[in-house]
Amino acid sequence: MPSSSVPPLPVHALPLLPRPRLPLKRLCLLVGTTVLLNACSSMMEGTGSLGNEGLDVGATRQVGDRSVAARVRIPGTDTLAGAGEYPDIWSRIGAGLQFAYDYDNARIEEQLAFYKDNPSYLKIVTERASPFIYEIVEEVERRGLPTELALLPIVESAFNPNAVSPGNSVGLWQIASSTAPVLGLKRDWWYDGSRDPIASTSAALGYLTQLQQMFDESWLLALAAYNTGPGNVRKAITRNEGRDRAVDYWSLNLPSITEDFVPKLIALSRLVATPDHYGMELAKVPNAPAVTLVEVGFQLDLALAASIAGLEPQTLYQLNPGFRQWATHPDGPYALLMPVDVVETFKNNLQEQGERPSVTWDRYVVQSGDTLSGIARQFRTQVGVLQQVNGISGSRIIAGESLLIPRAYNSANPLVAPNAPVYSNAGNNAAAAQAPTRYQVRSGDNLWSIAKRYQIRVADIAQWNQLDPDAVLKPGQLLLLRSGNGVASASSEAGEQPAQPYVVRSGDSLSGIARRFGVTADDIALWNGIKTGDLIHPGQHLQLSPGGLKLN
Repeated sequence: MPSSSVPPLPVHALPLLPRPRLPLKRLCLLVGTTVLLNACSSMMEGTGSLGNEGLDVGATRQVGDRSVAARVRIPGTDTLAGAGEYPDIWSRIGAGLQFAYDYDNARIEEQLAFYKDNPSYLKIVTERASPFIYEIVEEVERRGLPTELALLPIVESAFNPNAVSPGNSVGLWQIASSTAPVLGLKRDWWYDGSRDPIASTSAALGYLTQLQQMFDESWLLALAAYNTGPGNVRKAITRNEGRDRAVDYWSLNLPSITEDFVPKLIALSRLVATPDHYGMELAKVPNAPAVTLVEVGFQLDLALAASIAGLEPQTLYQLNPGFRQWATHPDGPYALLMPVDVVETFKNNLQEQGERPSVTWDRYVVQSGDTLSGIARQFRTQVGVLQQVNGISGSRIIAGESLLIPRAYNSANPLVAPNAPVYSNAGNNAAAAQAPTRYQVRSGDNLWSIAKRYQIRVADIAQWNQLDPDAVLKPGQLLLLRSGNGVASASSEAGEQPAQPYVVRSGDSLSGIARRFGVTADDIALWNGIKTGDLIHPGQHLQLSPGGLKLN
């Protein structure tokens, strides 16, 4: 099997960074397992995202004297300019900075101090950026933009393409679901361009360019508008104009998150450009592509594509987070990101496949009394899949008609991916998947199908969740099932169990604690009201059983 050139990421959560005096966004949904990125997302709490116009963006605040914005050129980066080749990608970014050294004030110094006090954070996020940062820098330079923008995904999402905000902004660039179509990003059951590192980068940079032109070619105001929405920035400018005050970024009274947004990027840019000057260490990322985009030209099962390339399926999926199911979109895009050192193997082996189908299909003739949900259960798929591939808008089907039913290529060992349906052979007698403590209902689910999938009695699920056995489930609803070491039972009266306390120690991560105590990271996150990728810090108290857990 060819070895991937994409460097592995650390299998631990980032340590919780102490909060600076100006509130910082809290990182969550962090790095996980395998060669690349955990499907659990990582983001900063309250992050303003693309398309936040009209949303409640938080209270504004006064910060010092806004009448004059300090502009001080900081020496020390001229040695990078004009270099024909760079020892790593960070030197290349440092050579293209355009505004990071044009300003100096307490807000920037505060962010610099924050990062210097937490060196492990910068090392980990720069390592996490390694699969995609070269492609992003290439696109930034192709457009003639400041290379500071290539570091914006660190501020927005800690370079996690699966980052999800409470406001449903997703991806490296935190693009809002309502804004994605406006930027030309395709989003449906099969594919989400907001999560696609290549497509979302192009969309975000295009939008930032428009904002810079909108705000008199000020990158600082453009970034503020990207974070909180152009309307909010215009209102702040209008307020200052009415009071005869300056209208540059530093003088505006903006939401606190937005007031930290630009200083964070400026501080990061300086640290990345000259890490030795600040005593910082970055991940070693060469100035060379780690991945490349391969155009397949037709719908292809991701597990099959991984097999052809000699990769683990999870690696290929994590490189292509835009694909939300087990295969590429039936109508495209068909291009896949792959490690550069497996591309030739993939192309040669794909050519040798001959007439082997790219996606396996079953054809089913509808019988009298059939329902879409019943057929979905029979073929271990989802109602939404049947509707999409057969062009069915509702739930009505007619006896005698045929339905196309897609099957995963390796159905006995299905690709595990966020939001993907569970596939297995109808004749496979392998044990059921281990039931998680909580389960999020998907379209087409019912208590019977969930119980069958995890070999749990319908009556038990109904009792644990205080539901009628014939209850209709809603997509997104959370159900209590079982933990990694048995049934997560709860008192029907109190709805809770005694908490098992644990004090976080240095070097701990949610996944490590979960393995140690025979539960899952999802369990611990649920029991403590946090997300799976949230940062934890030494001294933090966690409960390792569902004490106080309220049933839905």
